Amino acid sequence: MRKGFLCGPVKKDNQPPKETETKEKPTVKIAETPKPTGAIPKIKDASGKKRRRTRSMGSSLSPSPGRGFFVPGFNAGGTSSSMSLTELMDASKGRASLTNMALAHEIAVDKNFSLTKIQPENEMEKQIKEIMQKAFWDMLKEQLESEPPVYTQALTLFTEIKAMLYSILLPQHEKLKEKIEGILDIEVIQQQIDAEVLEFDKYAGYILGLMGILCAPVRDEQLAALKEMTEVVPLFRGIMETLEIMKLDMANFTIQTVRGTIEKESKDYERKKFQEFLDSQDDGLAMTREWLVRHAPTQEEIDDPKYKKLLGARILNEAYVEILEWDDYYQLPETLVMDAKRIYALRDRVERTSVSTAVILLGFSSLNAFIIPMDSQRVKETVKKHTDILLQDFFEDADLLKILPSVAAQVVKDVNDYLTEKNKPKLSDDIVKNLTEQIESLEDPNQRIRDLLQKRIVDFCKQIISSTNKSVPQLPPGLTICKNDLGAIAGQFLKLVDYNKEVFGEFYNEIIANHCLFKVEA
Repeated sequence: MRKGFLCGPVKKDNQPPKETETKEKPTVKIAETPKPTGAIPKIKDASGKKRRRTRSMGSSLSPSPGRGFFVPGFNAGGTSSSMSLTELMDASKGRASLTNMALAHEIAVDKNFSLTKIQPENEMEKQIKEIMQKAFWDMLKEQLESEPPVYTQALTLFTEIKAMLYSILLPQHEKLKEKIEGILDIEVIQQQIDAEVLEFDKYAGYILGLMGILCAPVRDEQLAALKEMTEVVPLFRGIMETLEIMKLDMANFTIQTVRGTIEKESKDYERKKFQEFLDSQDDGLAMTREWLVRHAPTQEEIDDPKYKKLLGARILNEAYVEILEWDDYYQLPETLVMDAKRIYALRDRVERTSVSTAVILLGFSSLNAFIIPMDSQRVKETVKKHTDILLQDFFEDADLLKILPSVAAQVVKDVNDYLTEKNKPKLSDDIVKNLTEQIESLEDPNQRIRDLLQKRIVDFCKQIISSTNKSVPQLPPGLTICKNDLGAIAGQFLKLVDYNKEVFGEFYNEIIANHCLFKVEA
């Protein structure tokens, strides 16, 4: 649902271009850029209207370790504007530096952050993984059932289990480490294999005993089920799968343990690592500078003494507000890349809230006459609840072409259910038709009510981050029905802005002073 591309192709004149135009094309002069006014720039189509939102590719910008990581402003050899996470880590003077920085950032800003098992990215990757795992376990079964038994796969399995058990241990588990070494001594196991006295199945009992000591109570039932198994290969497969889960349990336990320390140190740590990244780049703040300069004041405002102390804060606040309606025509600033996932989610929620609230306002402008005033709020809340569910699939304006007819039908159903409950006649066909047309008109981002509500949501958030006191601004007109959504949006936005400002404030101040407020004398 993003502003980033035109919904359809721009109509062109059928007349062939003149030869002189073709020849002179390389020497055409670029029009002079108008002076910035401090307002948030809106990318518009040829008609001067806001263009329709298209699906964002922003989710790929999330700095997940091991995945591609887009860094606006990076330019290798003057050709590429992106770099892999590996290149980025190398650039920051340490392969783990920015991966650790991203991890620390997520832990600090997301109270519910936890590690999860990496799933295959697509069906082919899933099938390859399943085939390789099946091949391993089939070979183990075949070797154990052969005469005499072969233990090549078994030895590999013991080595992996031993390494996984070690990975679960905490530094204070020295005695457990000695116990694991004593039970799973690979040299001793090899000697047993050579002497043909290895009792492979009995090792499962030893391993399960160790796992019982290390696992969280929530895994006790899973371990009990493994102890009931009698077939050796499925048992060891279950042991490996459970150990994978236990590794995640221990990692998440560790995160919870050190969260307080990370929260205290993360801002200084991120600032330090980001500076290391900048030191390795020719210009690591290109997109950040472009972002802030878009909100630079006019020369008249710069020259006016009464604005002097306020302009810096205004530029930064207006730049932050832009992210609530971020246009994919622009790349995200380098300083906001790690929050890409949150920014896109916040932007989507602003869009959905404006549309769902517009449905209520438009719909009830013609439905209020059929609803008892004392029941109006209850019916509105029911309609909004159902509308919000349907809008969960709204990611671009084209999606609304499919969703809004369903929204209109649901609104009609909710109101008719209410009328039936009150023993009143259902809505007439003419009213239903008019209501449906009004709701379907919200597909257009320039629809007056939708656009107005979105502006009010954005302005409310701007007041929140611009306020010097802790008082909450009054709810804008028309937004009472979505006050919970508005509170969540404003709260998340304020938290994101405050954290980002503390980490990167000094970089912003330098750019604002030297590029937004500094003017070269003629």
